[in-house]
Amino acid sequence: MISKLKNFDVGLSCILACIYFTALPLTITINAAGNSFLKLLTIPIAGYLAASLIFYKGKLELNIIHFFSVVFLISVVMTLFADNSSTSVQYVLGYIQTIALLFLITVKKYRKNEMEAFEITQLVLLVILIWLGFIGADWYGDRNTMVLFGATCDPNYFAGLFLLPIAVSLKKLKENKVYMVVCPILILLGSYMVLSSGSRGGLLALAVTVVSYVFINAKSAKQRFIGLGVAVVIAVIMWTIVIPLLPESVSERFSLTEVIESRGTQRVDIWISMLDAIKNSTWELFCGRGINSYHEMMKDGKLVQVVAHNQFIQSLYNQGLFGCISFVIMSVSAIFRNIKKRAYISAAMLGTLALAMSLSINPSIKAFWNLLIYSAFTLNITNNQKEVDSI
Repeated sequence: MISKLKNFDVGLSCILACIYFTALPLTITINAAGNSFLKLLTIPIAGYLAASLIFYKGKLELNIIHFFSVVFLISVVMTLFADNSSTSVQYVLGYIQTIALLFLITVKKYRKNEMEAFEITQLVLLVILIWLGFIGADWYGDRNTMVLFGATCDPNYFAGLFLLPIAVSLKKLKENKVYMVVCPILILLGSYMVLSSGSRGGLLALAVTVVSYVFINAKSAKQRFIGLGVAVVIAVIMWTIVIPLLPESVSERFSLTEVIESRGTQRVDIWISMLDAIKNSTWELFCGRGINSYHEMMKDGKLVQVVAHNQFIQSLYNQGLFGCISFVIMSVSAIFRNIKKRAYISAAMLGTLALAMSLSINPSIKAFWNLLIYSAFTLNITNNQKEVDSI
């Protein structure tokens, strides 16, 4: 086994991590005990990664992402002082497991072709997501999403799954002739999936991802102008040709009138109510109300419990100032760490933060956490490496 891994020059840790990333859609499916199939798959993978560290001969690659993820985790654990119910404990354990997996995957130094394997994995994932969108999906009302083993994905989360794979496709466009043919097709089909989901936050996130990549990756003002021009042409085609072909209830979601009249599907009302509660809070402003807290408000004449559908307001409400600031710093550090050498990661993170304006992020939102894992990969890539995973 070891000799084969040497010939392929790809370690088993890399292979298992690629399997984990490819299995991202399994996060929406759960068994009778309430565990997602992705979590069940992750357990043996994490077990091997932890055991392999015992035999790892190289220097552990710790960086700013690891530091700020631990700071964020501390803010999560601190919420137990406000609410230590069994449900909140389970949420905190979910964050601990997520951050632990980030460490297990990224503390090793990877070879150049292993990093290439991680990028190709995102292209494979994009193909799977597109296939699920066309073949294995159902319509969430009139909005497109995916259905897997009977579980239906939220359309906003479904749209968010495409950001990193599309960003990788943008990076691969100019690498060789095969990618020049395949990647534009994948980008267009992936963009159609985002549009057909009816997710306004997803559409904004996709636009931010593409425009950010163009500006970050361009070497000159001329390249930025050309890249932006191409993006505008594609956007016009999508807006004038593709959107009108969607079901009427979906296409209307993208109109400014609909956004204003629905107040962002009542999100604005929720934000105002939660911000008002935060403004009038005392110790909760600093300590939060608990990681699994819901906000009570009057909605359609009824007293209901709601979440913010906005990560920044939700983290401020649940974790207080420390938690909200630590989340922002952790995310921003991922952008700046990769902005020079891996522009596609920075662009995808900017897009994901745009989506976070209409989506609360918890341990099950693996699209965000997997992107954070990518942002923590070593920047010191070598063509050869003596250390090979022990089997």
